[in-house]
Amino acid sequence: MINNTQQYGFEPVKCWFGEASALPAAECYYMHVPEDHAQPNDTVIAFPVVVFRSGSIFSNKAPVLHLGAGGPGVPMYLESIESVKRIWEYHDELSIDQGRDLFVIDPRGTGLSKPLLTCDTFVENEAKRLKDNLSFTGQWEEAHKDYNACIDKFKNQEVNLSTYNSLSIANDIEMMRIAGNIDEWVLVGVSYAATYAQIIATQYPESVESMVLDSATFPNVKPHDGFLDKMTARYSALYNHCSLTSDCTTSPKIIEDRIWSLHKALNLNPIKLQLDHPYKNNKIDVLLNGERFISALFNGTYGEKIFVDLRNIIPQLERRRALTITPYLENHIAYLLDLTYGDVSAISHYCYEDKPYTDFESMRMQADKLPKGYIRNTALLSIDFPDYCNEILIGAGDPVVSMATKTDIPTLFLHGELDTITPLSDVIEQRKSFTKSCLVTYKLSHGVLSSSNYAERAAAKFISNAATDAMKLDCNAMESDKAAAVVTSNE
Repeated sequence: MINNTQQYGFEPVKCWFGEASALPAAECYYMHVPEDHAQPNDTVIAFPVVVFRSGSIFSNKAPVLHLGAGGPGVPMYLESIESVKRIWEYHDELSIDQGRDLFVIDPRGTGLSKPLLTCDTFVENEAKRLKDNLSFTGQWEEAHKDYNACIDKFKNQEVNLSTYNSLSIANDIEMMRIAGNIDEWVLVGVSYAATYAQIIATQYPESVESMVLDSATFPNVKPHDGFLDKMTARYSALYNHCSLTSDCTTSPKIIEDRIWSLHKALNLNPIKLQLDHPYKNNKIDVLLNGERFISALFNGTYGEKIFVDLRNIIPQLERRRALTITPYLENHIAYLLDLTYGDVSAISHYCYEDKPYTDFESMRMQADKLPKGYIRNTALLSIDFPDYCNEILIGAGDPVVSMATKTDIPTLFLHGELDTITPLSDVIEQRKSFTKSCLVTYKLSHGVLSSSNYAERAAAKFISNAATDAMKLDCNAMESDKAAAVVTSNE
């Protein structure tokens, strides 16, 4: 705990989500760490920690650490009792039920962290822009002004933006482990948080008993790797959605033509909607144009329900009805207007660990092979649009953030076969250097632990199995249902 002579460590606080009789014993803390681990006597920052105690007083089992929602910058919503209940429900079998404490965090810069690196100027202005019929380029240009203003604000506040990256987060976790008198963790990394887990495993291998990596990203996979395939993956998944159901027979080419006809028609004649504000008790005016239509579809591909709903979305919008698309549009707007999303932290991650190691010429060459029009134009814009790295004054980071993970730490990969955000092909290629690993796949999209009880059961079996003395992983033991999962081993 923090005392008068020690500025780092756990500070007990009242839980942000209030009392919850349906939950096990929960404790809440702020973990105080140096903003710059290279200069520990400088600024102190803090990130939130929720601990669910297992009740096993004499248990010596390694606790489970959930490293956040990924992104980078996506919050865990630890202030919401509904969110905290869901976290507990999807992780109790792999932690508390095994006599392991469960730790959950928002990483530095995100969610309930101090400071929170959210561009509130963007959120405020975007709420107003939702009623405007802006082009894709126009949206980016307006956002660019907002982010310049936010970066100037954080610099004036003397926030050292160069320290908000995966390596700093790995160092934060090691300080937390020492402060908590913990020997080893079981790490759970979802999406970009899987990169955090791997860097912890690389930097502090003795601190990790095992890892569960759900919809994993990898430190050495950079934007140019498979850029062409990744730019087209979500489009192709939408075009081919009929292949997932037996009663839908429309050809991909017809679906593609109808989507882009809608994109054009909605840009020319948007649909006026009035929706509930996602975070306030009021209505907001939203113009559903072609750009927001595509964005809403893309947001939907984080789950698999979109591939069923698309058969209703397209004909409804052709009749200028927005019934089925509305929940996806609302989710997209909730993402845009989220004041706890660390979007500036995401920028600093990119500047530190992606941009210096990215082959932009390769990306442009791959973009030239994309279909002419919207897809190619947006791809090129994403390459060339200002990235704020010069403004933040961030150059190349420590090379560890670009190195392939090579480890014998037992690792379970959970992945959705319909995932277009983090491709399954990356996992298949990268896990070759994880000498003790299992891969379990599901007919799901991104983030399987929060979507499948089977996935939680597989993780629970793996964690229990990986801690045995024999260290002989029985990957088939992870298979809870033949119809739900496909399992492979690597040992």
